[in-house]
Amino acid sequence: MPLVEVAWADGNVEAKERTAILAAATEHGLHRTAPGYVLLEHFLRARPDASLFAAWGGYMTELAAELTAEERADVRTLILERARKVATAAGGILGLGSISDAEKRVLAALEQPFA
Repeated sequence: MPLVEVAWADGNVEAKERTAILAAATEHGLHRTAPGYVLLEHFLRARPDASLFAAWGGYMTELAAELTAEERADVRTLILERARKVATAAGGILGLGSISDAEKRVLAALEQPFA
């Protein structure tokens, strides 16, 4: 969900953002025919309700409280690295300044469960 939220931050999902998210899903073993992959594709066509993003944040807050400091740091790093990759996927002029203010706000919010 965090990658989807970053992609929708500007109000639409760019083709390169979509590609980055689906590539990340595939890298983690989610096959194109899997129900989760199909659902992910749907979320990239139609923006999920804000309550879904809020539920993910609540889940991560609870999960983070149960993890060791090292595990929490590892999960935080994994999520934020992939989210930044999506945020920069659409690119800017020569790849500079490619993270929009809206995407920066989402990235900051994604850090909250790990604070």
